Amino acid sequence: MENGEGLQVLRYQKGGEYRPHFDYFGDSVGGRKHLEVGGQRVGTCVMYLSDVQAGGGTSFPSVGMEVKPKKGGAVFFADVDEQGDVDKLTLHAGVPVIAGVKFIATKWVRERPYRRES
Repeated sequence: MENGEGLQVLRYQKGGEYRPHFDYFGDSVGGRKHLEVGGQRVGTCVMYLSDVQAGGGTSFPSVGMEVKPKKGGAVFFADVDEQGDVDKLTLHAGVPVIAGVKFIATKWVRERPYRRES
């Protein structure tokens, strides 16, 4: 997928979490640098590679939704709306793992062909 960034695989052990964040790039020096190598992130796919005994979901606090991790499952969301504007409803977080280990793979899709930053 030429517009896709490399696959990122992460492991979260007990207590592991990812604080609320957006995947799109904001208007900052760092954000503008990322935009130069493929444009804005337009989509995010989080794939669950393991079941988690307790906790470890993906929370979307702006819409009051949480996706429970289930091996083989995935959640996809568009980081921008139909006009290409960033979607602030995509604020999301990795909920702390209470028991077990969580493995995920994340794939981000850009608006243009992605070339790796050097």
